[in-house]
Amino acid sequence: MRFHRCLLLALLLPAVACQSASFSGAGLDVQGYPAGVITTGRADWDVSPKRTVSVHAGYNATDRQDFGEHDDETGGGPGIGVSGRHYFGEEHTGWFAGGRVDLWFLDIDWEDDNPSRAGSSDVVVLQPTVQGGYRWDFAEGNWSLDLYGAAGAEINLDTDGEDVGEGAIGLLGLALTYGF
Repeated sequence: MRFHRCLLLALLLPAVACQSASFSGAGLDVQGYPAGVITTGRADWDVSPKRTVSVHAGYNATDRQDFGEHDDETGGGPGIGVSGRHYFGEEHTGWFAGGRVDLWFLDIDWEDDNPSRAGSSDVVVLQPTVQGGYRWDFAEGNWSLDLYGAAGAEINLDTDGEDVGEGAIGLLGLALTYGF
């Protein structure tokens, strides 16, 4: 039941937040973390001169090695999410801080060495993070490049199979956005 409430919140929050906002751009976002890579497509809305809200969807590929509950955990899956940013500069440029919430649907294959065994777990992961970084505009302001860091948690909401890794997460991100 907890999973369904989180999914509903992730889907409804952007719709409520964006009612008075104007569509401002779309882009590609790549985040790297010690156990994987997250790639998402993103749509942005300006909610004020210094704030944006974004919705995104993409894929989380992970190779947790022995960071998880088992000796080796690999896999991935699709996900959706929402983020918000506050820019300290003018016109959504310069330094920013914000938050992001993702919901991932991962298929994790795992192996243990002693005793030797293997299996697979389907996991729904809630990933809230805080982020901070810098945005540069170029090409007459039509394109922007973001470099940022994020910290948060991976929380396994629902697991079909044996438990797999969860906990603190740190990410480095790069985003390329075309503004409308």
